[in-house]
Amino acid sequence: MKKFSKALLAVILLPALSYAQSNYKPGYVVNLKGDTIRGYINNKDWDSNPRTISFKKIVTDNNTQKFTTNDIGFFTVEGVSYQKYTGPISTDGTSIDKLSEGRDTSYRIDTVFLQILQKEKNVALYSYSDNIKSHFFISENPDFKPVELMYRIYYGNADVAGNGNRTVYENTFLKQLFALANKYHVLDDELTSVIQKAGYNKGDIMAIVSRINNISKADYENKYTEHTSSDFYIGAAINIFSASPKPVARAYGYPSSTSVLPAFSVGINLIPRPKSDKVEFRAEMAFAESSYNSVNLSTISFVPQGIYNFYHSQDLKIYLGFGFLLTYNLYSNLSAFNGVNDSFMFKAGAKFNNRWEVFANTLTFPSGEFVHDSSLKAFNEQIGLIYHFNF
Repeated sequence: MKKFSKALLAVILLPALSYAQSNYKPGYVVNLKGDTIRGYINNKDWDSNPRTISFKKIVTDNNTQKFTTNDIGFFTVEGVSYQKYTGPISTDGTSIDKLSEGRDTSYRIDTVFLQILQKEKNVALYSYSDNIKSHFFISENPDFKPVELMYRIYYGNADVAGNGNRTVYENTFLKQLFALANKYHVLDDELTSVIQKAGYNKGDIMAIVSRINNISKADYENKYTEHTSSDFYIGAAINIFSASPKPVARAYGYPSSTSVLPAFSVGINLIPRPKSDKVEFRAEMAFAESSYNSVNLSTISFVPQGIYNFYHSQDLKIYLGFGFLLTYNLYSNLSAFNGVNDSFMFKAGAKFNNRWEVFANTLTFPSGEFVHDSSLKAFNEQIGLIYHFNF
């Protein structure tokens, strides 16, 4: 039966995986001559800034063009814009586990695409991620020539008390932001406090840059702040329960058995960052039935879950997940075993148009048994369908 459930999972996911190889969305590129070419760009939700993009003039066209910084200076897809940059990029690491001994000012000259986070009347903010670290760049009106906001961490020499090497945090980016805030006459006590407490991350730097650009708190909240979204869902599944005797029990004639019975669920789905849309959290109540020989079991479970969408677009998400089940077992003819136990859930599925979802669950019992101290090994899989109510 386990082979059967794996086959069903493959049937569910393989078409989705095939579709997920491309995600062409409306966008445009600007070539090095300044010409704008509209079409469709394969939006891969890049973790690192892309060096190459795939472009089609017509979404159904089989001919795909590849563009790099040698071909274009700017592109936009789904409201996210990138521009070409040539210049120095720092190469010192900032991972606390791999700090250098002493100050590292190394850099490389490279040509890359910077993501434009904000571009307003005074300054523009950009981000760039590579296999070393996340970088932020800033530029000023009128030429908007990007300069890296510098941040370094390293092991420094002994302090004045003679103690051993210490971790040095070099927050040059704060000085750069202070200077810009002062230049554009927005530096007050409140902003000074904000800058002094800022970390080298998108949220903190964006808030400061927005003040430099005279963006009001209301406009910043509306345009740049992500709010958790949620939806309510219901689901139905087939609950495939397989039980087999342990070696000792087999000698007493315990049979192997499989039941295929219904399961139902209802829950709330939370998306902390709707724009990136990679992680979801669920709180679910589930009901399932199963049986072994003459023993019938009904379960009511509370199931918190974490979901990771390793592919997501406007119309399709493909995910893996993990959950924990706190379950009340109700046996129809073994009342002595009624009670609470726990188990783990491994989940995979695909969601279409943010409404319909197909999934497969595998439930793992810590004891691997049907009831405590029984002579059976149990395996539980579910294949089902969920509908999301997006209010």
